[in-house]
Amino acid sequence: MAHSDNVLVVGGGATGVGVARDLALRGVDVTLAEQNGLASGTSGRSHGLLHSGARYAESDPTGAEECIEENRILRRIAGECIRETGGLFLQLAEDDTAYFEEKREACESVGIETELLDGETVSGRVSGISDDVERAISVPDAVIYPSRLVAANAADAEARGATIHPHAP
Repeated sequence: MAHSDNVLVVGGGATGVGVARDLALRGVDVTLAEQNGLASGTSGRSHGLLHSGARYAESDPTGAEECIEENRILRRIAGECIRETGGLFLQLAEDDTAYFEEKREACESVGIETELLDGETVSGRVSGISDDVERAISVPDAVIYPSRLVAANAADAEARGATIHPHAP
């Protein structure tokens, strides 16, 4: 008797649809069922920030490295689901210069590309920003649209033989 793999994935968010797509890529017979619409749960309520990891560079270098690695992978495989925004860490006139330098060094040490901008350049890029900005560190943050990512993964899973059932209580 021949053995075949059949999998039911329950939940049509980023994880469920990603699992369904991965299984379909591997030739597994997979069906996904989602009670509501795809990405209607937690995935659809995501803030959408695609972190560079700069926020964690000093306090959690391992976490920062994971963030920038994920950032690069998602840009490569799902660029149509991402909007470039960049991120800025500002130094105001009264801020500690040493902290600003530590932030930049920590980013560079974990592989997060930075660009040093003077206050005038920042003012030209961000309308209405405080005149107290002396300089900024630009980092590769972005916005990812979770619903687009889920829809793209679901479409690819279906194209590879998966069955996707949204609105299937």
